[in-house]
Amino acid sequence: MASMMIIGGTRGLGGEIAADFTRAGHRVVLADEGAAPDGAHPYVALDLADPKAPARAVAQALTHLPSLDALVIAASAMESAPIEQWTAAMWDRAAAINLRLPFLAVQAALPALRESANASVTLLSSTATLRGQPLTHGYQATKAGVAGLVRSLAAELGPDGIRVNAVLPGWLDTPLTQAYWATRENAAAERALIEERIPLRRHGTAQEAAALVCFLASPAASYLTGAMLPVDGGDTAV
Repeated sequence: MASMMIIGGTRGLGGEIAADFTRAGHRVVLADEGAAPDGAHPYVALDLADPKAPARAVAQALTHLPSLDALVIAASAMESAPIEQWTAAMWDRAAAINLRLPFLAVQAALPALRESANASVTLLSSTATLRGQPLTHGYQATKAGVAGLVRSLAAELGPDGIRVNAVLPGWLDTPLTQAYWATRENAAAERALIEERIPLRRHGTAQEAAALVCFLASPAASYLTGAMLPVDGGDTAV
């Protein structure tokens, strides 16, 4: 039985990862903003943008877990606006949640991960790592930064037996993507154009990406580290 902590694990993709891992018989602790979604898992509330929060959250999670085998960072901040309307506060929130939070969480979890025989870190990034889109400038820049962070962590922590990978979801029907579409005046038409270019001709589901995350946490992925793995219906392949 393995133990996993998911930061940003209460909704959308994070919630699906928690459900998959639990169904496999493993232990899960969730950490996120706001109140606990249900009583199914131990829960740690935190301010995702607070630089002191990751260390406190990891410490609290370890009071519920006998060990830590897998750390998953599913938290993400995405705002959409023309460049003229972007503010320093919007940019700073994207940087704090999408880039600083994963680094500080890994740093805090290292002592526990080093004790595991199958330690893994998985960062939920985005196909924004590989291609551009307008309006979401802070999101695009920080998700590209996650690629560099994964590579540096994989290089440094590999000798400790800690694997570090990124999953790059494309267009999935999750609360984050739904919030983006809610800002678009012609959402239905734009969505149709996007799905026309995706080889599988549809948005994906949270379950389809969660399956890859759970694989990366398993012993079956024991020789996989430093990878950027798209789950996007082939969107970035064409």
